[in-house]
Parts: sequence; structure tokens; C-alpha cells
Amino acid sequence: MKKLVSIIAVLVVGVLLLLPATSVLAISDPDTDPQVTAVYVFEDVLEDGDLGVLVDYYLDYDFTVPITGTPVPDETVTEAYLTVFIDTNGTTQLKSVAPYTFIYSGYGRGIAWIYFTAAEVTAASIDDANEALYRVWLIGNPTVPSGWTGDPPKTVASVDNWYAADELPVFSLTMRVLYLADQIELAWDLDLVAQTPLGARLTTLGEGYFSNAINNLRAMAPGCFSVSTIYRELEDIDYSTTFGATIEDGTGSLPVSPLTLVEGDNTVNIDGAGTFILELEKGTKGEAVSIAGGCTVDNSPVALVAGSNTITTNLAGTKNILVTVSLDDTASGIWALVEGGVFDTTEVAELFGMTHWMFAGLIWMAISVVICAAYYKGSSKFGTGGGKGVMIIFDICIVLGVALGMLNILVGVLLFIGFSILTGYILFYRRASF
Repeated sequence: MKKLVSIIAVLVVGVLLLLPATSVLAISDPDTDPQVTAVYVFEDVLEDGDLGVLVDYYLDYDFTVPITGTPVPDETVTEAYLTVFIDTNGTTQLKSVAPYTFIYSGYGRGIAWIYFTAAEVTAASIDDANEALYRVWLIGNPTVPSGWTGDPPKTVASVDNWYAADELPVFSLTMRVLYLADQIELAWDLDLVAQTPLGARLTTLGEGYFSNAINNLRAMAPGCFSVSTIYRELEDIDYSTTFGATIEDGTGSLPVSPLTLVEGDNTVNIDGAGTFILELEKGTKGEAVSIAGGCTVDNSPVALVAGSNTITTNLAGTKNILVTVSLDDTASGIWALVEGGVFDTTEVAELFGMTHWMFAGLIWMAISVVICAAYYKGSSKFGTGGGKGVMIIFDICIVLGVALGMLNILVGVLLFIGFSILTGYILFYRRASF
């Protein structure tokens, strides 16, 4: 019996001795509550409609251990803490991310990045209109292996700045990263940012931290880096011009809406006075004017330009206005000078089933050949070696043909470019005699 009691006593003492050791295994709380210095939200940083949340945090652990202070946990900040973006109801966790561990096990000053794709933003209905209701938690990871002595430490923060799509979010992200790099390097006593001929840029060490803490930072904010590749997006500009014009109801009414207009004068019948919308294709211009006894067009005549135009008419009842529209490009401008003049070959061209431009172009090319032949013959007669000069004379004939309205401007430009290249080749690269 005594032996049994002795064994039980030894076991009890052993258990009591083990209890303090078990409590030591728990992860240390920070010396002060976790701190969120600021929260920044950026829209449209990697794709249209996406969103990134940048959290500037401070976790107060003493790094002078084992000399003084609370021991730094064995777990890194990536294992021990989470940053969580909370919905407007204050409880729903939309996404959580662990901070990146760099130096000092990730404790002290640092940043965390929570990224939402455009699809995730839509699914969670994240909207800057509710900026004041969103929250960010900096919280101890409840599943940390060694556990916490009590509830995991937690800090709740609101959004400080929300950079919407129309507020240069990419530029703001670049400036914010460089600013934080300047601040964090003071806390770490490391060079994270340096001045370059391009301005402030992350150092190699700074790139190592921020590129890992913020995924795809180089793609989102290339201005943070000394060396980066920028892909310029070339806008596909349509230089073509065409005739096209319609008029449709605004607050006023037409018998038929929309009504397609023809080139020249259009007498448009108005059922009810008010506003009307005129849509003109690129290259089309015109004007809207009042007609005596018809509707009054405010500020008549109203100049109409390519795109959307709004005119206002007065007087109710069935009245008319005059809308004149025409194609306005270089070719039509040249034709306006030619039409009805001495160089207008339309009537003759129709006898051969051709347009003016085709018939006149053939005639002018024949004339140009005659001019060049005459020049060549004359220069050869006087021994001036005019073979090379013929090329220049032909280029001049092309320009003159366009100016006189004998050559279509597109045909003229193509001929001029082609023969200018050939002329340059003959004059400067090929040693030839004619």
C-alpha cells in the first residue's frame, strides 16, 4: 500500500513539474497590441475591375533577446499572423493573407497585400461607395502550432485611402510603395530605396522584400524598379473617312426615327418641336438651318461635326428644317475645286463607262509619260545626262496631277512614295548612266 502511494505521489509531482513547461510552449503575445498603421485600397492595378489592399502593420516584439525583453516567437510572422479583409457587415471574412517573412522573422514594421481579381470583386460586391464600412483585421493565426496563451491578439482597422479607377491607382500604388520603403528602411536599418537618375527606385534588397510581399508588383507598378520592361499599348486609329448621317428623336418627334440623310440638302419634316440628335460618321460635316415658314432652329445655322450633335427646334405642328451634309476629306475637297471646272472629265468618262478619277488618271499618266520623254530627249540632245532627272520630273508630275484633280489622292500618294524610293535608289545607291 505504501509503495502504491509513493508511486502516485511521484506521478503527481511529475505532472505538476510539466505544467509550466507546457505553458512555455505557447506563442508569445506582442509587447503591445498589434498595430495597423494604415490601410490603402487600389482599383484596376492588374486588370480592369480588380482590387488590391495594402496593409502597413507593426508587431511589437523585442529583438534584443536573449539579453532583455519578451522572446521573439519561434514561429515566423507568416505562420503566426493573418491580415483579413472584412465585408461591410463587420464579420464576413472576404479573404485572408499571411504577411511575408523577410528579416526579424517578419516582426516589427512590415506590409501585407490582399488581392482580389475582377471576378472576386464582382462576386463579393466590393464597392468604394461603402468604403467606410470595410475593415481589416490583423489577427493571430488561431491554428498556430504552439497555440496562444489566451485569445489570439487582434486589431481592427478601417480603410484610410481608397484609390478608385479614375484616381490614378497605379501611380498611387507606385508612390505608396516607395514611401513605405523609405519608412521601413529606417526601422530595419537597411537600404530599401535609393535615388537614381529616374528618381526614387527600390534597391535590390527592397525589390526582394516588396516583390514577395506584393505579388505581381513589377507588372502593377514598374515605376518602383530601376530596370523594367514597359509594353506600350498602341491605339488602333482608324484614319478612314466615309459619308453617313442620321437624325433621330430627342424630346422632339419625327415621322420616322431614325431618318437616314443623303449627301447634300435634306428637307426634314418635324412632327413635334424639341431636341433632335444628328449622328455623323467620321469625315462627314454639315449644318442645320431654319426654313422660312417652317420650324425655327435655335442658333441657326448650326454647324454639324462628326459624332453626336443636338439641335433644338421651336414651333409645334408639322414643320420643316433644312439639313445639309457632305463628306469632308482631302479627296472631296479637291473634287469640290475640280467639279464643273476645266479639269472635270465626268461627262467624257461616262461615255467610256468610267469615273472621273479613273479616266482623268489614265489621261494624266499618259501626259506625264510624254513630259518625261520630252525632258529626256532634250537633256540627251544637249548632253546633260537627263536620265536621272526623269525620275524627279515624274515625281513632280504626280504631285501636280493630284493638285489639278487629275489623280485620285490615294493613287497619287502611293505613286509618289514608290517613285521617290526608286529615285533615291537611282540617285544615291546605283551608279548608272542613261
